[in-house]
Amino acid sequence: MKIAVVHYHLQPGGVTRVIENTLESLSLTEDSPEFVVLSGRQYPGNAIKNVRVVDGLDYSSSTDSVSPMLLKEKMEEAAREGLGGKPDIWHIHNHSLGKNPALTKAVDLLAQESSPMLLHPHDFAEDGRPANFDALKEIYSTTYPSSPFIHYAVLNHRDQSFLKKLFGAKASTVHLLANAISVPQEITRDIQPSTKLPENLFLYPVRAVRRKNLGELALIAASHPGKHFANSLGPTNPNFTPVFEKWKSFCRELELPVTFGLGESIQSSFPEMVDHARGIISTSIAEGFGLGFLEPWTFGKFLYGRNIPEITEDFSNLGINLDQLYGRLNVDLSHFSSVVTLKEKISLVIRRYFTDYAQNIPENATEIAYRSMVRDNQVDFGRLDESFQEEIINSVSQSKSAQEEIRKQVKIENPDSGIIEKNKDSISRNYAQRTYVERLGKIYHSLLNAPRGQLEYAQGEDLLHCFLSPERFNLLRT
Repeated sequence: MKIAVVHYHLQPGGVTRVIENTLESLSLTEDSPEFVVLSGRQYPGNAIKNVRVVDGLDYSSSTDSVSPMLLKEKMEEAAREGLGGKPDIWHIHNHSLGKNPALTKAVDLLAQESSPMLLHPHDFAEDGRPANFDALKEIYSTTYPSSPFIHYAVLNHRDQSFLKKLFGAKASTVHLLANAISVPQEITRDIQPSTKLPENLFLYPVRAVRRKNLGELALIAASHPGKHFANSLGPTNPNFTPVFEKWKSFCRELELPVTFGLGESIQSSFPEMVDHARGIISTSIAEGFGLGFLEPWTFGKFLYGRNIPEITEDFSNLGINLDQLYGRLNVDLSHFSSVVTLKEKISLVIRRYFTDYAQNIPENATEIAYRSMVRDNQVDFGRLDESFQEEIINSVSQSKSAQEEIRKQVKIENPDSGIIEKNKDSISRNYAQRTYVERLGKIYHSLLNAPRGQLEYAQGEDLLHCFLSPERFNLLRT
């Protein structure tokens, strides 16, 4: 079996790690497929042995993309060079993300030639990425091809349910293929404690991006005296840098026990920070797979913070205990200078948001979004933008009773150590690399045996409507 794996680039990150781990594990199995990986950039690593760089495959806009036909031909040529022949299956990551419209259309051209394909979306242009969505507008009608020889693999049940709704009775199979997790055999304990790291540290091991909801980390810090909170890395996206720097200066002014970009301000390594931390915390409001809900347990650390039930339901169903996480962090509307201002902001932003997606706004969308965000005169802090979050933190930092209300919801206390071992064991059994490659191997074989049926196209707007609903509206995702 010859497989051509395609991604925009192989820079360090989630998709690259998935590809590296998959190829390494499959290479150890009997009758391992032969792989070539096509990338738009030079690969900086050494784990993948057979890589071909394809000009025009990297990120690009609709105005500077290469011709889709030319890109398809270059991909086919690179695949033949790497495999010694035509691939039996194309395994293509994030083809519909809107990062390169030429790749999206090239996938359609391959589909028109009945090339067996596994399309593997990790993220969606329809999910809070209107600029990406706009890049696909000229070709959106053919973005989601469907046929018995085209399968899709997704990371969680939410995405699987959305894609099944998208395809309806059409022929494409939608597989659940959760990422694998590397579970250390034992926790390293020979790391020397660092005197530079804060005491009573609760670490948020993420790079700063907007959906990581750093303001909520500041609110928690304002409500937990005697503890210190920190995220590990600053942003790489220059568009987020001003917001990041503003959070740093805001927290310094209030003298909150929180450090943003801890790993860039001290010499300690990531394992040292994790080992030193009393626990791991997450305040993220949106994830694809949800690695941050699983990795802490493999480090031997308890996880605190915000839950994302539509992502973590898969984990809970496998016996991973996340009961200590909160689904909402409620703050009283009395902390606002004006509730009218909140409604006005929702109305303004939700209209712009639907316009950015070239969609008509539903009737009563503002009221629906408001009622979803506000319940019993309390608003979910993680659905507010930075300006509202700053206003609330200022108010809460001056109120002992308000801080107590936050502590009741964000329970950072001595955990049951047995939960750590139980969760780690469940992760090891259900998310092992061998389990992942077994599932992937079955998908490959089902594709090889698939008939060459009629090619159809799903209406992508059906997927957009799953994501773009007032009930899901969040000011941090606009």
